[in-house]
Amino acid sequence: MPKLQDAGAQGDALLRQSYHAVLQQAIATPPQAILDIGCSVGMSTFALQAIYPQADLTGLDLSPYFLAIAQYRCHQTATAQPPGRFITWKQAAAEATGLPDASSDLVSAHLLFHELPQSAAIAVLQEARRLLRPGGHLAIMDMNPQSEIYAKMPPYILTLLKSTEPYLDEYFALNLEQAIYNAGFTQPIPICNSPRHRTLVAQVR
Repeated sequence: MPKLQDAGAQGDALLRQSYHAVLQQAIATPPQAILDIGCSVGMSTFALQAIYPQADLTGLDLSPYFLAIAQYRCHQTATAQPPGRFITWKQAAAEATGLPDASSDLVSAHLLFHELPQSAAIAVLQEARRLLRPGGHLAIMDMNPQSEIYAKMPPYILTLLKSTEPYLDEYFALNLEQAIYNAGFTQPIPICNSPRHRTLVAQVR
């Protein structure tokens, strides 16, 4: 398998694979109900379906346009997908999903938190805690603020990056591990997925 830093066009798929490897190692019992928050056009949701085909899966996003694409892709690829359950698509904010209490075994967020202001990030963590059943897990894969790549990045490159990511400063300043703990989870242990990304997995406490 190519290294993530040299993967080129395969980089996104390899990053997802590394995330799923962490999930399968950290979560002993396969989740039966999964919520994928900030699912966009469903790539992360379809990937979760491939490793947990018997789970009830919900893809949630604020954008009706992205969800329409996800639904279209779901119908187009239904015959090619492994046998399993249908995906439910829901339009809502990740911090106010409208879903029932204790309705999920796993809440997954793939490359979502760096897009959020700190207040929204904390609200999303609190909502995830409400949605998870006893023993359920929260999994977050995102940019790693402690990465040496960002620390050594030339200022003009970092400025260009921030021009497309308006909440990046807030994300880098947030102690996400502590915020997860404060929301009612166990202390997560960061696991590096790539030179620039990490996964945090925490359990309801």
